[in-house]
Amino acid sequence: MTESLSKEGFKKSSDFLLHSARGLERSTYKYKFKDKPGNKIVVELKHYQNPDGGFGHGLGPDLRSPLSTPIATTQAFQKIENLNPDDTPEGVIKKGINYLESAFNDELNRWFAVPKEVNNYPHAPWWHYDEEKEGTIIDESWGNPTAEIIGYLIKYDKFVDQIDTKELLDEAFTRLNKKEEFKSEHEVYCYLRLYRMLPPKLSGKIRDELTEAVQDLVRTDSAEWKNYVPTPIDFVRTPKQYRFGISDRLLAENLDFLVKELEENEVIKPTWEWGQYEDEWGRAEQEWIGILTLKALTLLDRFDRIEL
Repeated sequence: MTESLSKEGFKKSSDFLLHSARGLERSTYKYKFKDKPGNKIVVELKHYQNPDGGFGHGLGPDLRSPLSTPIATTQAFQKIENLNPDDTPEGVIKKGINYLESAFNDELNRWFAVPKEVNNYPHAPWWHYDEEKEGTIIDESWGNPTAEIIGYLIKYDKFVDQIDTKELLDEAFTRLNKKEEFKSEHEVYCYLRLYRMLPPKLSGKIRDELTEAVQDLVRTDSAEWKNYVPTPIDFVRTPKQYRFGISDRLLAENLDFLVKELEENEVIKPTWEWGQYEDEWGRAEQEWIGILTLKALTLLDRFDRIEL
């Protein structure tokens, strides 16, 4: 028998979001659960957008730099993707696409997650730029964030002036098809976002490869889900989407796990720490609690697991 988040549990989680989360998460909660207008989310997003069109200023709490970065810009686009079409902020999108074109490395046909200047600001250790390797540990996977960015360029192609998206898409497909093992769930998340933005005739070309990737990476033991691991619900975000080999039973167990976490703790806390910049981490941790709690409520709502 599946579990649902009780009205009392939902209220406690909601109270945290309404009183302790960032303005961005607070306005997103109101948009999803209180039928408030999407323009409030856009107003909040603009606080993180720089004049060059890119996003920074700690939009992703583990990266405190005010500078524009491709990774923060993808995080902004993820939030835009959750808006209804009528609420789509074309001005914000156009500026964001212009920035992404300017940040493209045409020699290596890719985007790097962050510039080296991020080292001048507090950040999680995985965002540290290695001068010798000319990138972060994230950049060891070509598709993170390149595959995801390709999806945005295709979806908003009317704003693209300088990049051959067809050539890039072909390379993304080729790289995915050649993989013999999948080491980074985050790279696969980026490919999944690309997949969701493609028309069926194109997305179908990588469905089998993504299914193999998901099956390689997903953790099926619920005892592991309290750790920072890729869980079933990380790959299947809505009831009607393609499941990539993940069973209904496994999804149900993962949703039950979320319900239990919220009932017992009211919020979802990050399962990681920085081990540095302790004062800044304290602020980032609080922001993450808002992001993760909103994510959990959104997923439970999509799967009809809240007693509203």
